[in-house]
Amino acid sequence: MSHPADNNLYRLITKAAALFGGVQVVSILCSVIRTKVVAVLLGSVGIGVIGLYNSAIETITALTGLGIRSSSVREISEAGNHDNHRELSRIVTIVRRWSWFVGLLGAVVLITLAPLLSRYTFGDNEHIWGFVWLSFTLLLNALTSGEQAILQGTKQLKRLARCSVYGSVAALLVSLPLYYFMGIDGIVPSLILYATATMVVTWIYKDRTIEKSDISLQQTARQGREMVTLGVFMTISSFITTLFSYIFATYLNAQSGEAAVGYYQAGFTLMNKYVGLIFTAMAMEYYPRLSSVAQDNTRLSHYVGKQVEMMQLMLAPVIAAFIVLHPIMVRLLYTADFYAVNGYLLLAIQGISFKAISWSIGFVLLAKGSGRLYFVTELLSDTITLALNMIGYRYWGLAGVGASYAVGFILYLIIIYIVCKRHYNIEPGRKAWMATAATTTIALVTLISYVYLRPVAWGVAVATIAICAILIYRKWQGKEDSV
Repeated sequence: MSHPADNNLYRLITKAAALFGGVQVVSILCSVIRTKVVAVLLGSVGIGVIGLYNSAIETITALTGLGIRSSSVREISEAGNHDNHRELSRIVTIVRRWSWFVGLLGAVVLITLAPLLSRYTFGDNEHIWGFVWLSFTLLLNALTSGEQAILQGTKQLKRLARCSVYGSVAALLVSLPLYYFMGIDGIVPSLILYATATMVVTWIYKDRTIEKSDISLQQTARQGREMVTLGVFMTISSFITTLFSYIFATYLNAQSGEAAVGYYQAGFTLMNKYVGLIFTAMAMEYYPRLSSVAQDNTRLSHYVGKQVEMMQLMLAPVIAAFIVLHPIMVRLLYTADFYAVNGYLLLAIQGISFKAISWSIGFVLLAKGSGRLYFVTELLSDTITLALNMIGYRYWGLAGVGASYAVGFILYLIIIYIVCKRHYNIEPGRKAWMATAATTTIALVTLISYVYLRPVAWGVAVATIAICAILIYRKWQGKEDSV
């Protein structure tokens, strides 16, 4: 059966990756500039104070936010796909009201815990009012997230991209002068102004065409429970992932000291923040598209398969280039001392192709609203990863942790495939598996060539980039897709 909406699916995926990949690059650049300015003006003390404040804010936000941003996208997408304007209006009204609720809840919790946070975080009572004033940022961030979820769920991707880019730039420009004129005392006002600027830009780009529903507050609470339930499962899963990461960092510190932790964090950041740009960018379009057809397992399989194909085509040249260029990247972003992480990087990058297909399949659980299944699979994956990391480091050092990164995603792929196949009969299709096999082979060949004959590795990388560019262009110009 042919679906007109799928005709330019390859083009849609590529455009979304390019659009939000650019957004992520701008966001990272703004973060780098901000960190550099703070380092110059305030030194390591300023960076430390900002980091401590942000850690507290992010922790409270994670615990009180109830995952509204992620879970609401599913509801909005499903309502919008059926052109049910009344239902869409109802869902959007619920999201906006719940955003106010979680924002105010977070603010109240932060104010209440301000004395405790000041003593625990800074060891004194001098920062109590700092935490009290920063409570405003939790409300502002919640309102910003709610409006961005509405834009994402209604597939207004260009507006969402502009909102994100202009918000990041505006927040940077209005907050930096305070560091110059006020020094350390400007940190709290700057953080508040940063959140305010982001919220104002988001408010400018918010969707005003959706009429407000007249549902009561009681109905809002009752009908928002499913959204909150999924969000809570996602929040708990994220918290457990963070907790397990902390446990492993503590284990590393106990085994080899702070330097080992620093090397590991640097390598992990390169894998997840920079290579992971593609995943973050694609999720902005992929999640709402998948949610909009959540009740149709045939189309779900179709969308998953096409997503895997395009992701592998985009990742293959990235992986090959990363293998030959990783020493340069490490030197530019860190120092020559961090070459100790090279073994980790070379082995960890081998798991990216498996991450791509498991990630694509895993979104089915979120699109379906299967919070419990999502939680169980994530908990199992996190537990396996922690065990593999500890075993890998004990016997082979950081290189062993890199290998465990790759093996962990292979095992997660097996788990998530069995779960989605058994419960929803999701099958990515032959082309998706072939694309994954091709990317895996390219990664392995480039690695072996890099170790034994580097000119060959460079040739493989250049050839991969050229071939994948041609294939992506052909798919961009390709014929209609059909199920």
